[in-house]
Amino acid sequence: MKRLSLLILSVVAIFAVSCSHHKKVQVPVKSVEVPKVAEPAVDTNTYVPFTRDLYNRLKAYNIDIKKVQFFIDQQVVLNRYIDVNKAEIKSGVVKFENGRYTNEIVVPALTPCVVDSVDYDGFRVSFEKGSLNNFKFINNKYSPDFFVFTGTNWKEGTAEVYYDKQIYRASCANCSSISEVKLMVKQSDMDKSEKKTKVLQGRKVDSNF
Repeated sequence: MKRLSLLILSVVAIFAVSCSHHKKVQVPVKSVEVPKVAEPAVDTNTYVPFTRDLYNRLKAYNIDIKKVQFFIDQQVVLNRYIDVNKAEIKSGVVKFENGRYTNEIVVPALTPCVVDSVDYDGFRVSFEKGSLNNFKFINNKYSPDFFVFTGTNWKEGTAEVYYDKQIYRASCANCSSISEVKLMVKQSDMDKSEKKTKVLQGRKVDSNF
């Protein structure tokens, strides 16, 4: 009887194995959509430093530098100590710091400005229309590539400048020296100017034939 039971179990096992070989197992396949990579958008408001090379290119295209829109890349802060009972405050705000009153004028980063005059070593630019106040940006041996903010009587990264016939001390809000403040332009403006003003000079016949 035991032999018969073992025989039956063996037959059932063989049958089960045989059926498992013939049965098809279907695995669900999930379709994966490949995401499309979007092309990076062109930023038409990209600001680039105004360099000596750019200046020479504009001169070669006969572009009036006074018609170019400039910006500053850092925030500039002007301060002067005042006597509130005597001084006339035309611009800025009055602050009380270190036991003294100061007149503070802030020029935010990317504030637009224009060139008032061209000097042998740089530009004088103004931020206010109809104002005689301007600031000197130099391009010389100390800054051969860029046009940077300058002044007089330098002290710990600050310099003195004239504004509204008063002497202010100029400092950079987010950099160690006011000399790090540079003139900037929009790349799109430069591209448009060069495309509009570039003129072909022509070609002469070679007389050596």
